[in-house]
Amino acid sequence: MTTFGDMNSLLLTFFIAMLTSAEIEGRELRLILSAFEGQIGFLEGGSTLAPGSIPDMGFSIESLPSRDKADKLAKAVKEINMLLKPELKDKKVTIEETQKGLKLSISSDVLFGPGSAAIDYDEGREILRKIAEMIKEITEGGFSIEVIGHTDNTTIPKESSLYEKFPSNWELSTARACSVVSYFIDFGLDPGLMYAEGKAEFDSVYPNDTAEGRMYNRRIDIYITLEKMKT
Repeated sequence: MTTFGDMNSLLLTFFIAMLTSAEIEGRELRLILSAFEGQIGFLEGGSTLAPGSIPDMGFSIESLPSRDKADKLAKAVKEINMLLKPELKDKKVTIEETQKGLKLSISSDVLFGPGSAAIDYDEGREILRKIAEMIKEITEGGFSIEVIGHTDNTTIPKESSLYEKFPSNWELSTARACSVVSYFIDFGLDPGLMYAEGKAEFDSVYPNDTAEGRMYNRRIDIYITLEKMKT
């Protein structure tokens, strides 16, 4: 017999599956339909949803984004807009709410020197400090942090002393992302919550045929995401 609690769980699970475009196989669909049978349901027969059945389908109620997390993200947006008001105005930092969470983009020119992956500038360190403080407040709720490095389409000349270290933009963009993650770890953030990668020049936001376009493409994207960490 389907209990009232089972019914609520099933309805919530069904709508979650629809909203997340999860692919429901025949076995999972039969599992859902079987629990709608019985005294509360509208189909003949009936069975109680067995413990563990929902996790077997690939998601659980416990894993869903909570209202608390949504509230924390909203608070983070408000704090960042206050803390980084001058940088946002000058477009050294941009903020965007995406489907997977909050995205902060920082111009690489305020963090790194040309061809460098070291955080060389005080202005950049101060921006990262403010972001790290905000992240530290909200990551207890189960968020993960993705740091992605991007470059323009120019490369380090072969005759440069930096070429051996960064022969392509893959190495440079990845090293820059790792530098930001290292800064966050030194600040006290949990390294288990973070992920770093580089995308070289292959995820540009503007064409690389102007100096301004290349400037905007040189960036660090920081995602504060509700999704599980990549493995």
